[in-house]
Amino acid sequence: MNNEKFNRRNFLETSFGITAMGAGALVLPRNGYGKTLPADRNINLIGPIEGYTPQIGTLITMLDWLSNSVISYNKKLSIEQLDYIHDKDSNSIGSLMMHLAATEVIYQDITFFNLEDFTKENKEKWNVAMNLEEDARKQIKGNPLSFYKDAMNEVREKSKAEFKKRDDKWFLSGETKDWDWNNYCKWFHVAEHFANHRGQMTWYAKRMPK
Repeated sequence: MNNEKFNRRNFLETSFGITAMGAGALVLPRNGYGKTLPADRNINLIGPIEGYTPQIGTLITMLDWLSNSVISYNKKLSIEQLDYIHDKDSNSIGSLMMHLAATEVIYQDITFFNLEDFTKENKEKWNVAMNLEEDARKQIKGNPLSFYKDAMNEVREKSKAEFKKRDDKWFLSGETKDWDWNNYCKWFHVAEHFANHRGQMTWYAKRMPK
């Protein structure tokens, strides 16, 4: 990965520069490039938002859209349905939602606090949800959707508070020794995780007993 000619940071910085300088050659939204959206925007408006630097704000709007998709899709499920286990290798939808929260927490610890894993306190609280499998099947159950929604919201509020302390220069930095990936890529992975498991939840939901 370190020997790749393609460098993520150069690609991101070049892409942003082209977007800013070459608007005449691109198809841009009618409202124009550079508009900052209000924090209480419509969830379907993706882009820079008040209180954050542009790239961080855009990432937050994506995360909010994805977590809203997870909650909205599962909002009619009962506790029994949230606990449904399709087969011995599957995880419940409820445990997957806790897994998403745990994933966001571990990337908070990695990117905001320069750690390689959970803090000790977070490991005790989130490790079962992070690893899933049998422990999660036994321990994460019996909760209504509001329980998972509240957990995800609490984690997201911490992410937002920490992101407000940082800027796009920090966001485009943060390569690690073993992986040449910056903080933007790490948080894009969090977003990708939401999308990936949202699809998994859909698959499980469609196979629940009537």
